[in-house]
Amino acid sequence: MAVYLKKVSLYLDEQLWTRFKEAVLMRHGTLRKLSSEGENLLQTLISDENIENAFKKMNINMRVVFSPEEMKRGRPEPQGPPSESLIRGIREKRVAKDLP
Repeated sequence: MAVYLKKVSLYLDEQLWTRFKEAVLMRHGTLRKLSSEGENLLQTLISDENIENAFKKMNINMRVVFSPEEMKRGRPEPQGPPSESLIRGIREKRVAKDLP
């Protein structure tokens, strides 16, 4: 499958563009990946919109943003003993085996 590239011009906030270039430079060690990183961002945006549209077609209520309080309320209650006591017991058994 052939890929056809299109050259475009954009008007962007100068500070935003500088931060984007710095992020690309830190990630790749070169600025030659600016176009591919910009394309990846656009693909991600389009993918997110496609997923959201698919959920809407299936009548699934998709809430994108959750507050920290909502996340805490939505957590399941822990069941069984705390992991600290389980790990402590495992370590004690292991140490007891190694003692003469």
